[in-house]
Amino acid sequence: MLEIDLVRHGESLFNRMGIVQGHTDSPLTDLGREQANRAGEVLRERGIRAIYTSDLARAWETACIVGEEIGVKPVVMEGFREIRLGKWEGRPIEEIREKDSKNLELWYSCPLEARIPGAESLEEFQKRVLNTLEEIKRKDGDGRIAIVSHGGVLSVIISCVLGLDINHLWHFRLNNASLSRVVFGYLVSRLVLLNDTCHMNGLKSTSP
Repeated sequence: MLEIDLVRHGESLFNRMGIVQGHTDSPLTDLGREQANRAGEVLRERGIRAIYTSDLARAWETACIVGEEIGVKPVVMEGFREIRLGKWEGRPIEEIREKDSKNLELWYSCPLEARIPGAESLEEFQKRVLNTLEEIKRKDGDGRIAIVSHGGVLSVIISCVLGLDINHLWHFRLNNASLSRVVFGYLVSRLVLLNDTCHMNGLKSTSP
């Protein structure tokens, strides 16, 4: 049986500013680093033996903080990068709401129909995330591991476990440094924890 703890990166500067990220790098804030540290404290008790992470700065830094806490060096997997969002990247969400409102509405209600210039297609995104997931499942087999990544990436994994169509990708919330958990090895894969933020214990964040 393979248990995978799914960790969204801590709060980034662009999270705080309300700016679309995608493949664009943005460092963690001081709050984001503290969030990552608290996630690591929880995972220290889990016996995690491997950490896989996106190569983007906000996820990599989160993974390094978690890894230092539990004594495991993170392994970069580029397939766990966030979806590329083309011309939306680096722009405030409020600007997109004003200038590209139809696409923004579609992106959240029926994302397969959204047309974002220069963006990665959802089908391509889903394929690379799930191919990367299968790679580590073959490699690790059993035990407890962690993936530190992005809201979109982790939502693809959770949607796959639940058998959801990709158009339902945004129907659940994943907070910064939240913990979710999926288990493989039963007759069916299972989601056993979703968006746990109990370890934040009073930390305030206005980030989406």
